[in-house]
Amino acid sequence: MPVDAPSQTPPDAPASVPPLDAVPTGAPKVQTAPEGPVSRDPAVRGSTLGRTPHRAWLLFFVVAAIEVISHFVEQSRIAPWSDWTRAADHVRAGWEAGDVVTAAPHWADPLMRAAVGDRLDLSSAGRADLTPYRRLWSLSIRGHRAAEAPETAPEHAVQFGRVRVERWRLPSVPVQFDLVEHIGEAEVALMQGDQARPCRWTAGGRPSGGGLGAGPITPGQRHVCDPARPWLWVGATVEEDLAMLPRRCVWQHPQGPEPVRATFRDVPLGDEVVLHAGLWWEHERTLDGGDVDVAVRLDGEEIGRLVHRDGDGWKRLVATIPEARRGGRGTLDVEVSSGAPHLRTLCWAASTRGAGAMGAAGEGDL
Repeated sequence: MPVDAPSQTPPDAPASVPPLDAVPTGAPKVQTAPEGPVSRDPAVRGSTLGRTPHRAWLLFFVVAAIEVISHFVEQSRIAPWSDWTRAADHVRAGWEAGDVVTAAPHWADPLMRAAVGDRLDLSSAGRADLTPYRRLWSLSIRGHRAAEAPETAPEHAVQFGRVRVERWRLPSVPVQFDLVEHIGEAEVALMQGDQARPCRWTAGGRPSGGGLGAGPITPGQRHVCDPARPWLWVGATVEEDLAMLPRRCVWQHPQGPEPVRATFRDVPLGDEVVLHAGLWWEHERTLDGGDVDVAVRLDGEEIGRLVHRDGDGWKRLVATIPEARRGGRGTLDVEVSSGAPHLRTLCWAASTRGAGAMGAAGEGDL
């Protein structure tokens, strides 16, 4: 018998890997894709590689078409400046003493002022309400109606292109005394118990503040109550209320629970005192500030009180003059206080008015 030859492989050598053709019969075979060039048939290529790029280009053209159409739609709705100037000329031609003008919608106000702003002064641009005026003009676009307009139909209406001019006649309510216009004549004091600490009137100071996000302007003419607390002054300024509307009003920031008092002597009383009050919009919109009390006194007796809470905006109080005092004269006090005075930038406007004013005594959270 032949003798087996000795093995040439060391005992510790790894086992060799069998060649591919040595796979045992019956083992499953792996199918591989046939090799060859990619088809150049457009039909084949379009069904695979070309489909996504074609859709992307289609989406691009759809978006571009939407943008172009939107541009022409927007341009078609814009009132040309010539329409505004023709409307303004019409207002000027019919303007009378006691008229006032507004815009609708409110965001069109800058366009109205550019066109017919020469008919607005500081008092009318920052008016508390329409009581002092006899007629209201409105320049409106896109079918809007002025928020201040009476519910009745206008007595006059005419269209100038895309700008509509309307006019209403307003109820006649005589204003006897405007407290805002006479704030320089008032006596202002910080109350400390039963003692009044007078505030100093400054007539030749330098205005400061104002501008975007900086709050109302501190006027040069004002009552300075505490130089260590520069916000404690009383004077006429313009403040934007919660609705972002300008208000010509008296800034009277509270010092705390004890009031800041403004006293007006020998005031013609009429039938009632109408007072509006609000905070600078940036300090009110957070809805987390303290309440502010505004009390109106006639010869030391309270005749009305307004409690302003965040969210109230430009709030109205009507305080009726006692019947025995109507038509006479007296001393009016406006007192402002707050248990949480931080950032309570209260500004008010008030006047005494004759018969026919709307409202009831103490309206506005007595």
